Amino acid sequence: MSVVYFASARLKQLEKKATLPAKFLRLLSILNIDKEVKGKNIGIKIHVGCGYGYTTIHPFLVRLLVDFVKEGGGKPFITDVVSPDSARGYNEFTVGCKFIQATGLRDTNYFTVKVPARYGIRDLQLAGVLKDIDFLINLAHAKGHGNCAYGGALKNLGMGFVTTKTRIDLHRTQSERPYWNRSRCKYCMVCVKNCRSSAITFDKDKRLAIDFHGCVFCMRCVALCPHKALGLDTKNYEIFQRALALSAKKVLQSLNGNCCHINVITNVTPFCDCLGLYSPPIIPDVGIAGSYDIVALEKATLDLINRHKYIEGTLPGHLRFEKDRGHLFERIWGKDPYVQVREAARLKLGNLSYNLHEIH
Repeated sequence: MSVVYFASARLKQLEKKATLPAKFLRLLSILNIDKEVKGKNIGIKIHVGCGYGYTTIHPFLVRLLVDFVKEGGGKPFITDVVSPDSARGYNEFTVGCKFIQATGLRDTNYFTVKVPARYGIRDLQLAGVLKDIDFLINLAHAKGHGNCAYGGALKNLGMGFVTTKTRIDLHRTQSERPYWNRSRCKYCMVCVKNCRSSAITFDKDKRLAIDFHGCVFCMRCVALCPHKALGLDTKNYEIFQRALALSAKKVLQSLNGNCCHINVITNVTPFCDCLGLYSPPIIPDVGIAGSYDIVALEKATLDLINRHKYIEGTLPGHLRFEKDRGHLFERIWGKDPYVQVREAARLKLGNLSYNLHEIH
């Protein structure tokens, strides 16, 4: 079994050493990150978010990590595929180190790796900044995600270290399985009118498309279509999660495994931070978890999230919290969030079995 270290957000005593930031520093010490960083270029991969969203990892936590790396003799920088608005706090003055755009200012700094065709894509354009990193700290924000129900450490690598073209290619894998029979369709629009997430549209050429970020796989469109023109498979989303895990593997291979993974499980919203909109957290803050085993960390993170009770009234728009459907995220998105974790285990990125060691 792999070890996952966990710092709970729960405050048992009203004193500094009992707070989550203090526990975070102890977690970093237990992970021996200071022993890994001396004299090395240390990339800290974060998701900077955008727009009107502000539930990303707090810059104060990033600064604690940056200072910890510096004290260990490392040369840190933060990175993401998009450049942050300095007003969001991810600037050199606030976090204590420079920001380097992972694929360059024009998204042209990358190298290409081939992947098996069964994943629905032919190749991946990986961020060129990976070539400059001696040791990576994968600092991910754990939250929900429309396409795969959950985004954490795997997504922070697999989607956060590739070009725009590859991100589009990865998302398009969900349309690999045909779900619309044009010859049967009479354009009655029953499917469009009854889609509670407004995920079904027809383009100017009268071709039907489903937005799988919004689709919750309620299957109403399939059941109500009078002409049986829709054959949506409830497993359509799984190929995206498998491709995501493969992309994360290729990133880790480029680093020769020189990586530690940390999930910040606070401000857990149903959406990805790239949405650029604020949404209330759907559960109380959980804490911070870390491990050198990305599979064990993701499994533990999902398990920890599922132990917490959903906060009524926090889901926006069309989203609903279904009863008795599996993991908390599956009850919202209709998609099993563990698919990517099981695929990562199959790809030998780590172990599904873990021991959770709580830091006090």
